[in-house]
Amino acid sequence: MSKRLVAILVPFGLAILFVRFAQLIPELTTPQFESAKDYIMIRGYAETGAKNLVSAIYLDYRLFDSLFEAGILLITVAGIVFMAKSDEDVI
Repeated sequence: MSKRLVAILVPFGLAILFVRFAQLIPELTTPQFESAKDYIMIRGYAETGAKNLVSAIYLDYRLFDSLFEAGILLITVAGIVFMAKSDEDVI
């Protein structure tokens, strides 16, 4: 394929992708529920079984977020300790 043809087709292809994405934006940004508060107030006890909705949010809805956050913190601390031990060996 010649460079001239590629130079013509690539911008058109990108323009088509951009237009398609612009058409999807309203669909992607429309909330499914009126608000998160209403969703949790209505379905929180049934989905989690927790009487305290704050505990339901923290321990059920955000459980994986909290676990991965703790894992990343552990990996960071382990990396810092490893680098600190490496620096002592060099000196």
